[in-house]
Amino acid sequence: MQNTEYRIAIIEDDPIQLESLVTALEQQGFVIEAFSDRESAEKAFAEKLPNLVISDIILGSEMDGGFDLAKHLLSYNQPIPIIFLSERQSEFDIYTGHALGAIDYLPKPISLNVLIVKVKNLLRITSSNSSAEQDDEKSKIAELELAPDQFRAYWHDKALDLTATEFEMLKQFAIAGEGSVITYDALQKSTQGVVERNTINTHICRIRNAFKKITPEFNLIHNEYGRGYSWQNKEE
Repeated sequence: MQNTEYRIAIIEDDPIQLESLVTALEQQGFVIEAFSDRESAEKAFAEKLPNLVISDIILGSEMDGGFDLAKHLLSYNQPIPIIFLSERQSEFDIYTGHALGAIDYLPKPISLNVLIVKVKNLLRITSSNSSAEQDDEKSKIAELELAPDQFRAYWHDKALDLTATEFEMLKQFAIAGEGSVITYDALQKSTQGVVERNTINTHICRIRNAFKKITPEFNLIHNEYGRGYSWQNKEE
């Protein structure tokens, strides 16, 4: 996939910041659709969904406009990666953003260089996944199935509610099989650096909750202190 085939929607109510974001990403060859409010973005999404959404949280008079936009995207039942940009940096806001499908939550004022690197890393994930050998991506865990071309995983034949990056993280457990320790470095590498080390725990929590929506007693992903996580049936 080339940059020119990768469509990014940017939602930002500050015209100066919006222009800065659009210019920086267009210079990298991406196709950009710019919106200053949630409603216009949602109308455009009804016609064609983007590959990535970059959004502020406060949009005009809507204090949670970005979060509401993320909830709207969930209705399409198709994983659309979201990067939130916000001055709001409370633990609750960051957790909410990830819970709504965000692959990242970046503080304002934003570093354009950091944002560009994260977008390119995400592009590498999606393009490399489409060309990967399917035989190398079969799950070794009973009742857990992978559909890499769709960034989907199924638990007891039911789809798990995961973002694309969370799918990539879960895939490491599925391919390694029960009992293997997946290190923090391996989890971060699996997302091409899109997920930061200090947010891995948040994503693992999201993955666990996705399983619990299907089997409430789920307790198979365990923290291995100082190393990473493992998938196994063991007593806490």
